[in-house]
Amino acid sequence: MVERLNELGYDISAERVDQLAAGGAMGRPHVARALVERGYVASVDEAFKRFLVPGKPGYVEKARFQVDEAVELIHGAGGLLSIAHPSHYPNKDETVVELLDAGIDAVEVLHPDVPDDDRERFTNIAKFRGRFVTGGSDDHGAAKSVETIGTIRVPEALIEPIVRRTLEHLG
Repeated sequence: MVERLNELGYDISAERVDQLAAGGAMGRPHVARALVERGYVASVDEAFKRFLVPGKPGYVEKARFQVDEAVELIHGAGGLLSIAHPSHYPNKDETVVELLDAGIDAVEVLHPDVPDDDRERFTNIAKFRGRFVTGGSDDHGAAKSVETIGTIRVPEALIEPIVRRTLEHLG
């Protein structure tokens, strides 16, 4: 995306985007922040709308794993996979079931964007399939609003079986 934006005359650097990612995986929010810093747009939201969504000039489709490839890779490394903020998916009920049946280990039901009725339904679906439920406030740093940080508390009772499963895979 940085290369594409450079070709279009927007002077941002991959080094700066990497700095904005603060050691995490670089992504569109960090590119958006770089565009804001350079004065090309007034906000991260504007950067997304003008440049960084499918069909816009700065968007570049990234190579994606197939679900079975991701499950094999992450499980092979001893990790677990969770479906993030499932209420955002089109056909969310079918998608969650398909992903869990494909080997994904959990559903993020404790999230500010998961309404109570979805939370209960996805919890039941996960439990019926012997899967975990996870949660978090979805902190993406300064690129997103911080209004939700700390609004979600994940009970230790949900964390303990995940830790136990992870340790079993590692041991």
